Parts: sequence; C-alpha cells; structure tokens
Amino acid sequence: MKTKRILPLSTLIISVMLVAIALFAFGLGLATLAEARITQVVITETESPTFGGYSWPGVGQYEKIVGIAYGEVNPYDPKNAVIVDIGLAPRLPDGNVGYSFPFYILKPIDLSKGAHKVMYEPPNRGGKTWASLGRVSCGTSVGCTTNNPGSITDPTILAGAFLMPRGYTMVWSGWDQSAGTSTAGYNSWIAGSDVTVADFEAGKPTAGLPIAKNPPTRENPGGTITGPSYEYIVTSGTSPYTLTYAANTLDKNKATLTHRVHLDDVPAVVPTSGWTYNTSGTAINLVSPGWVANDIYEFSYTAKDPTVNGLGFAAVRDWNAWLRYKKTDDYRPL
Repeated sequence: MKTKRILPLSTLIISVMLVAIALFAFGLGLATLAEARITQVVITETESPTFGGYSWPGVGQYEKIVGIAYGEVNPYDPKNAVIVDIGLAPRLPDGNVGYSFPFYILKPIDLSKGAHKVMYEPPNRGGKTWASLGRVSCGTSVGCTTNNPGSITDPTILAGAFLMPRGYTMVWSGWDQSAGTSTAGYNSWIAGSDVTVADFEAGKPTAGLPIAKNPPTRENPGGTITGPSYEYIVTSGTSPYTLTYAANTLDKNKATLTHRVHLDDVPAVVPTSGWTYNTSGTAINLVSPGWVANDIYEFSYTAKDPTVNGLGFAAVRDWNAWLRYKKTDDYRPL
C-alpha cells in the first residue's frame, strides 16, 4: 500500500519562493531581451509661441520643439532580429545597436487645453504632407514653407486650419536615411557626428543609421560589404546624381549607364567616356554635364557600405512609444 508524502509547510513555502524567484528572473531576462528604447532626447530649438503668436479659441497658442533623439535596440530580440543586417551592425558598449534622428513637434503651450492626442506623420520621402490634412497653406506669410509649419502666420489660413483648433499635437521624425542630404554618422557615441535638424527645414529629415560590416578578415580587414546596386534616374539639369550607396570602385568598366527616351525603348549603353564619378564615388554625372529632362537613365554598379535601413521603422515604433509612455529619457549628466 502506497502512502502519500506530506511536505512540511516550511518546505512548501521555500519551494513556492524558489519558483517565484525563477519566474521573476525569467521575467527580468525577457524585459532585458525586449528592451528597445529612446535613450536621449536633445532639444536644439524652441519657438514659443509659434505660428506668429496666433491663438486658437479654447486651445491657445502653440509652440515648436525641434531636436535630435537617440535610440537603441537589442539585436537578439525577435522583434528586432528580423531587421535586415541587424546582426552585422556595430554595437554600443552595452551590446545594443544605436541610431539617431531629428524630430519636429508642434504642441499647445498649455497641454491641459489640448486634445491629448497626437497626429504623427513619418515624412514621405522627407517631406511633410500635413498641409493637405491640416487645411493650411502659406497664404500671405513671408518666408513660409509648409515643411516648416511654424512659419505659417497668415491668421485667415490659421483660423480655418483643422488640427490646431482641435488641440492636436503634431509630431514628425526622420526615419529614411536616403531622404536626407546629411552624410553624418548614426550616433555621436560611435561616429562623432549627428544628423542635422536643418534637414527638416529643407524638407529632408533623414535618419542616422549604422553601416553593416562583415567580421574582419585578412583579405578584408575593414569588413566592407559590397553588392550589386541599381539606380533608376529621371532628373534634369547639370547637377551630379547622388547614388544611394557609394561605388566600391571608381573603375567605370565595372559599371553600366544606359539611356532611353521612352519606357518601351531599348536602353542604349552610354560609353564610359560619356559619364564620370565624383572623387568619392558617391555621385555620377554626364560628360559634358547635363541630364535630359524626363529621359530615363539606369545605372548598375557594385556598391559598398549598406546601412541598416530597417532600423528606421524601429525608430518610428520606439519614438511613438516614448512619446506615449515616458516622461523623461535615460540620459543623466555626470
């Protein structure tokens, strides 16, 4: 006959405590693994009030806040591991992968009178499309651009706007590195330079993203990644065309430029004597300079140093989470 073994109460309590501790430790591990966050927010410009001091009934005046934000993601978190080349990105001292981006915020000065809602727009190829949504235009405002909303001062236009009379906060942030003109590094901790807030005023908010690198070898000590790249070029004027990625070599025999007038034309190869690289291999131009407007040029070449562009989507995710749930960043001055 089998007998039941009854554990002393003290043993049961210890067992429950051990399970609780194990679960707590496991939870901490998950929290660490899933950590992706905005670590520092640097405000570089404020204008309060903005919109020329215009005040909306019941809401009041608005202010503009512009700056640069820094974030990082854990490359081993399954939510981040799907980002192409994240495993080849350089690491911060804590093992995470960092990035930076400029942001632009318009908010009621007195948030208690606001709607407690945010209209967030990831800029479309660098530009803000909010003017149509917000029913605003420059009107009679001097020096106004819709990429710099605070420059709109025409009271007739502002009175008929859609978002501001309803107390919405409006937020934009850079996420697409190819949209901007900045060639700065992704993070001051690594590269010593940042993306610029001025890109917003030019309608080209970019993002500072890391360059993917292979593990160094004797043959490739820098770990440079190369691969085939293709550019579809429809432009005009004499300015050089900036390539998405720098060419791995300036040997024009290893690249092909074609030209056609219509989509159904057979592309004609432009001889190597008919085009040239700039000295850094980041742009091409015709010889003599001058692209035929609306004609189609296609450029195939071997590029180098791909950026981890999927981090731009993570930046949008984590920036909005920070705006929604956080009251401060992680930065603490020494």
